[in-house]
Amino acid sequence: MGEGIISSLARKEIKRLVSYPAGDVNTMNLYHGSTKKLSKLKRRQAWAPPGRPLEEGLCAIYLTSDFARALLHGAEPEGIADIDFRKRTVHFENPDKFDPEQIVYIYIVDSSKISFDKQKQINNKQVVVDLDEIVPDRVETHKASEIYQYYKVI
Repeated sequence: MGEGIISSLARKEIKRLVSYPAGDVNTMNLYHGSTKKLSKLKRRQAWAPPGRPLEEGLCAIYLTSDFARALLHGAEPEGIADIDFRKRTVHFENPDKFDPEQIVYIYIVDSSKISFDKQKQINNKQVVVDLDEIVPDRVETHKASEIYQYYKVI
């Protein structure tokens, strides 16, 4: 499929699954974590394990208002992570692949710079953005081991 068709289908899927705007996230920083150094955040197809809500597997840019959540997602090793955000615990499918020294880039985006109609809140901490790319306002570097400040790895 061509890029235009994928983008068109992605926009339709986002609008179908997530029908309410992001609300108060229009006035705060949003975060995205990655081990990759990027100049722009680009729309990507997310993968959600079986049984997870469809909203977690959209072709979009995923951001969160929770810095610790972005850090965790950026630090996750290959494989499935079973995360309990309320209890702040995580179990990695491949804990031997977690590298506490790994650099994690946290991309910070001022949500007020994203058109309100392009933001959709999918839960109380995650926002999907229906744009092909976003230039972050700033980037911070952290070590993966910093997740221990926020989450218990079990």
